[in-house]
Amino acid sequence: MQGTTPDDDNAHTPLSDDERQGLIPQHIASRSELNQWESVNIAQCHRWLSRQRAADVLQVQFLCALHRRMFDHTWTWAGTDRRSDNNISPFPWHAVPVMIRELVDNTRVRYDAIDARGEACDEIAIHFHHQLVRIHPWPNGNGRHARLAADLLLGQWGRPAFSWGSGSDLAGENTARERYIAALRSADQGDMSALRTFCRS
Repeated sequence: MQGTTPDDDNAHTPLSDDERQGLIPQHIASRSELNQWESVNIAQCHRWLSRQRAADVLQVQFLCALHRRMFDHTWTWAGTDRRSDNNISPFPWHAVPVMIRELVDNTRVRYDAIDARGEACDEIAIHFHHQLVRIHPWPNGNGRHARLAADLLLGQWGRPAFSWGSGSDLAGENTARERYIAALRSADQGDMSALRTFCRS
């Protein structure tokens, strides 16, 4: 069943040969080791962001650069669109570039049409995040990339970042992750209420 789901994992499961394709650190053998390595890589990305001038998140080039910086020491394909279909996104891989461009343009139009008040900005950022995860532009790291991109977008608009379930680790198996996935699946069906609540919970 297709639906918006960030990259699933099982912490202690050994990585399969398919999962290891494009992996830069060849010593990594399990999902938990990969999660730890990616966390360090993402922390390096945050340091990179802190040195940047204010960037326009609503640019395809920035979204690609952000993913590349988040995973450039982990995956050879970091920042590169997926080249195959999967059971997570309903959209074919060859449609990804056009869909990302449309998402960026539509989000900018929606923002320009409002009074830039708090809740209105939050609503646009929630939809932006949901659609970015649903498009699933990267082979891996889509949930983490979409959450960081949404937070950066809020910062660009002078809004505080989302709390994402009170800062829980959404890459691991826990109740917060289950709530997050359930909220995304409800959003797939057009009900944004659970995701709206989760983002500011």
